[in-house]
Amino acid sequence: MDRVTDEIFPPQKRPRTDGLQGETERTGPSSQGSSFISHGTGDQLNVPEGKLNITKGPGNQFPGANFHGPTYFGIKEHFDPLQECLKSLAFLEINSRSNDIDTAAKGTCEWLLRHQTYTSWASCERGLLWIKGNPGSGKSTLLRYVLKYVTSMPSTGEGALILSFFFHGRGSELQKTPLGLFRSLLYQLGQVSDGLSDLVATFQKRCDTIGKPGENWQWHPRELQHLFESSLLKVLGTRPVWLLVDALDESGEENAVNLAEEFKFLLQRLPSSGLKQFRICFTCRHYPILDLDGVFEVCVEKENRKDISIFVQDKLSSFRERTSSRIPELITNRANGVFMWAWLVVKQVLGLERKGAGWKEIETVILLVPQELDALYRELIRNMGSDSIKLVQWICFALRPLSLDELRWAMLVDADCPHRSLFECRTAGDYPSDDDGMKRRVQTLSRGLAEITSDAKVIQFIHQSVKDFFVQKGLSALDESAKTNFVVGMAHFRLSRICIRYLAMEEIDQSINNGHHMLTIDFPFLYYATISWVAHTKQSDARSISQEDILEYFAGSSNTLVERWLRIYRVLKKYSNDCPPEGTSLVHVMSRYGVTGALGAILKRADQVGVNINGKDSHSRMPLSYAAGEGHEAVVQLLLDRGADIEAADEMGSTPLHWAAANGNEAVVRLLLDRGADIEAADEMDSTPLHRAAANGHEAVVRLLLDGGADTEAADGDGKTPLLYATARGHEVVMRLLLDRGAHIEAVDKWGQTPLSRAAGRGNEAIIQLLLDQGAYIDIADKMLGWTPLLWAAKNGHEAVARLLLDRGAHTEAVDKWDRTPLSWAAAHGHAAVVRLLQVHIAQPSSTMLP
Repeated sequence: MDRVTDEIFPPQKRPRTDGLQGETERTGPSSQGSSFISHGTGDQLNVPEGKLNITKGPGNQFPGANFHGPTYFGIKEHFDPLQECLKSLAFLEINSRSNDIDTAAKGTCEWLLRHQTYTSWASCERGLLWIKGNPGSGKSTLLRYVLKYVTSMPSTGEGALILSFFFHGRGSELQKTPLGLFRSLLYQLGQVSDGLSDLVATFQKRCDTIGKPGENWQWHPRELQHLFESSLLKVLGTRPVWLLVDALDESGEENAVNLAEEFKFLLQRLPSSGLKQFRICFTCRHYPILDLDGVFEVCVEKENRKDISIFVQDKLSSFRERTSSRIPELITNRANGVFMWAWLVVKQVLGLERKGAGWKEIETVILLVPQELDALYRELIRNMGSDSIKLVQWICFALRPLSLDELRWAMLVDADCPHRSLFECRTAGDYPSDDDGMKRRVQTLSRGLAEITSDAKVIQFIHQSVKDFFVQKGLSALDESAKTNFVVGMAHFRLSRICIRYLAMEEIDQSINNGHHMLTIDFPFLYYATISWVAHTKQSDARSISQEDILEYFAGSSNTLVERWLRIYRVLKKYSNDCPPEGTSLVHVMSRYGVTGALGAILKRADQVGVNINGKDSHSRMPLSYAAGEGHEAVVQLLLDRGADIEAADEMGSTPLHWAAANGNEAVVRLLLDRGADIEAADEMDSTPLHRAAANGHEAVVRLLLDGGADTEAADGDGKTPLLYATARGHEVVMRLLLDRGAHIEAVDKWGQTPLSRAAGRGNEAIIQLLLDQGAYIDIADKMLGWTPLLWAAKNGHEAVARLLLDRGAHTEAVDKWDRTPLSWAAAHGHAAVVRLLQVHIAQPSSTMLP
């Protein structure tokens, strides 16, 4: 995927960086508002900022198609910003995990409500409760019980808002990351009137300036965390809030520690008065959080013996020897507070009973079961066969949980599969075609450690501790000679080759033209194989697994399978930013995604198989261009050493240095400059690498380019210098750097706008202050419309900027080419606050201006 060009774009969806987006008036959608197409004679002027279009002469005018913001289908009044904002937060599995957690057995979990620590927390004004426990001790079931209790009890508080999130380490990306947490919590806050006003304002502004959420931009976790805190503060002004978060450890070690600390500091940062009660409860293993001072703590395994006893008695209720044996008590005593251990042993007991074993034999077996959970898992997987290991690899390392239909084909095809068709694979394999049969096969192969989820019908382990065991110990135990890193790498290697083999099957090639719907129905594993084989290859390569066989899988010098993959990708995800362009080669793919080992293996045989290291795709981009844009320094080095053209330009005239600079890849920029890249290379719009770096706020790259002699006054096709771009984007640090290096503060673009005019039009108060302090002329008028900075601020309704300009002596009666003043424009656009401000300054000029 291409690198982000602004901090608001996370890795999932990325805009193209082959131009200076939103800052040129050459082509494409306008980021500043509505525009009109005018037909007829006479002068026609389009203002480069704002919503104004001015037409002289007769002719028809029609609403233009270059509005870049929220799309309104039908009547604009039907667009509900709050609802659209909530849609951008919601995700498919937002409630899946809490629904999958087993309901507490009757009579269990009640002890917590009587526990002194819990009651103290529940009755305090503000408090943080950590429910800690070993893996499998029942923490999630306990928190789900608390959620149900506080939701239903009147004593929770009048109008209390209950927020909850259940992390799920075996689930989708959003189920196990802080991004998913804050998206879910903010979505839940949406039920409170005006609770999300700050978020909605941010959402609307971003839609207006960037475009559609999920396609043109994505929410960032840190951003959402700040918005959650501001929204929470508003809600606490009127309602008590309970926040319940399960399984912090399943978000990863670093995230777990950071979130626990954030919860603690959040409570400390809140004002000491004027707010309703706020309580936070989270569950987490003892590790990675080692200690949190000043919080309430409950250790589950020290309190849950009675619950385990009730649970075991319930599960053995049909056991014929239950009343005359000590088996339930034996299981309870040896469980050491771990429900998962008790449940696995109960299943063994029931299996032995079905085979006719007596209670003394069963007791002996129980006594032989290791009491440590990992040791029990190790015992269960002893002598696992190859199909079982393959299943475990898929559950552990698939990029997302697989459905039954996907898993069936993932198991039927193998990395060294000799078959050329899916029909042959199905005939040679032994996997049931019905779901019930597949469920039984999964349970058998996994030794009871995997299950099918009730809602999404995907395969996962029965508990997070099972996945942890296999990744950290289990797979290595099955191959005693291998270390964990090697075992993980080989698993990804196998999965990548299975995906490639699947793509090569004859039936798929014959069906590509059938369309998205039929392809996904006829070939359930195709979508996963298409989007995942590269990621698995990269994971394998990162663990030093040899990729020497990669060309054999892709038929040597032939690009046939790569072309098939591209065709499939375009059918399945045609409009995705990740969809490779036509003409992509295997060298392009490995370069773009930084798969250094595989690329090296291909280039070793470049002469033998006829690989073109400078081959171009349909955007005229070479492999070096992608590697530079993505910041893959080792790949860039490898390509340059093999003779890649360092100055090769794409269809927009962008060189590898342009791409590296635009995306802030300092190490690659340095490497390219050291290897002789042209620092003043200009693209089709005469933008240089310095323009790109300045526009995107990459201070380190800007400094590196300036140290290398880059021209601060280079003007692009619109007459814009790097300073103008940095100003328009609000990159204050970069502006200071450019000004310190001699950038002209009064530089004008082809519309005659200076940095001060651009900053005023965008309402950036801090930038205005900086420019004025650096001596910018306050009343300069652009040459096209005659607008001063004050007129720009007034027309666009930027009250704070207008006040600053007025206080620094801006002329209130300056007129444009139509003899209109700032007051006239502010009134015409309905900016009442700016109108009042200007009226006061006009009436009392001497008392309101600084000397």
